[in-house]
Amino acid sequence: MSIVSCPLYRPGEVTEAVRRAVDLLGGIGRFIPAGSQVMLKPNLLQGLPPERAVATHPEVIRAVALLLIQAGATVTLADSPGGGIRYTSGNLRHAYDAAGYARVAEELGFTLNFSPGYSVRSHPDGEVVKQFPLIDPVLGADTIVSVSKAKGHILTLLTGATKNLFGVIPGLEKPVFHARFPEPERFAGMLLDLHALLRPALHIVDAVVGMEGDGPTGGDPRQVGVILAGTNAVAVDYVLCRVLGMEPLDVPVIRAAVARGWLDEKGADIAVLGEPLEHVKVRNFKKPSTYRGEGKGIREKRFLRALYTLGRVYAMRPRTVRHRCTCCGKCAAICPAGAIRIERGGAVIDLSRCIRCYCCHEMCTDNAIMLEQGIAGKVMAKIIRA
Repeated sequence: MSIVSCPLYRPGEVTEAVRRAVDLLGGIGRFIPAGSQVMLKPNLLQGLPPERAVATHPEVIRAVALLLIQAGATVTLADSPGGGIRYTSGNLRHAYDAAGYARVAEELGFTLNFSPGYSVRSHPDGEVVKQFPLIDPVLGADTIVSVSKAKGHILTLLTGATKNLFGVIPGLEKPVFHARFPEPERFAGMLLDLHALLRPALHIVDAVVGMEGDGPTGGDPRQVGVILAGTNAVAVDYVLCRVLGMEPLDVPVIRAAVARGWLDEKGADIAVLGEPLEHVKVRNFKKPSTYRGEGKGIREKRFLRALYTLGRVYAMRPRTVRHRCTCCGKCAAICPAGAIRIERGGAVIDLSRCIRCYCCHEMCTDNAIMLEQGIAGKVMAKIIRA
């Protein structure tokens, strides 16, 4: 991966910094063949003005899009806003305008996605998740280029290259995933499964100005002064931690990647090109208030518990179709929460223990386990649609 100094968001300087960061890795042609359909994935979140340091800065988006267009790629910028925002055309339009992306797209001639469609893609090799709902531009692209924002995060400690891909989960499906995986370790495992499924070609991090404190939206802008680029999201985040003065193994997704053998715990397998780390490290970068200290993990807050609860209510739940169940026991064997037992009349699911991983539904070859919303979830869905 590479690090290039970029102290300000001056258009020419950002363009040169992004180009140099990618050239250090071998040039854009190494990752994006001419004629490719590329989905450009920013950190859009709520679509707030650039000075808030919440979304990827539009000058960085401009620089990356220009690089892709000059390489002969067709570019579509797409994301699904977070923070409980519905995935609709109107909300996308508002977010693109507020973040400054609509203006850049008009100037350069690339496409903004306004379609709220999404589909479910199977991921049989996933260790935590076997299927993901994904926004349509993901499914129509040859590859993804992720352009994230360097920020602290109250749930994951860091949001950078790896966490950015969570934005391809559509709208209010995100709280469902938070509810299914409330523990940081399992949420991290889910993120790794998502990366293994989609395999973005390139990760670029906007760390010209990052966010310290209680990100992803409630922190404060902090000058960092660099652009990072790499092909391995977790390796990029490992080095980003070093730049921000965080212990990488305190970040759940990095720790999970080390456990899977994706990364050496000391970062010995990461080659850093460009600026030496010692020259770009930030002093006294403020950590999120949920951070309990080195090696002590992340403290849960009340609103996160509320998010998990609402997500569980809204989420689909498994139900046994008794006349189809052959009592084969596959669902009970696969259930990681031990929430299923086999009785004479069929599989019995304890919803109080169910973690909504849906492994039972995916494993059943007799189509005997269906997914449906409970009464409260259906009411919530009607309210959301309204």
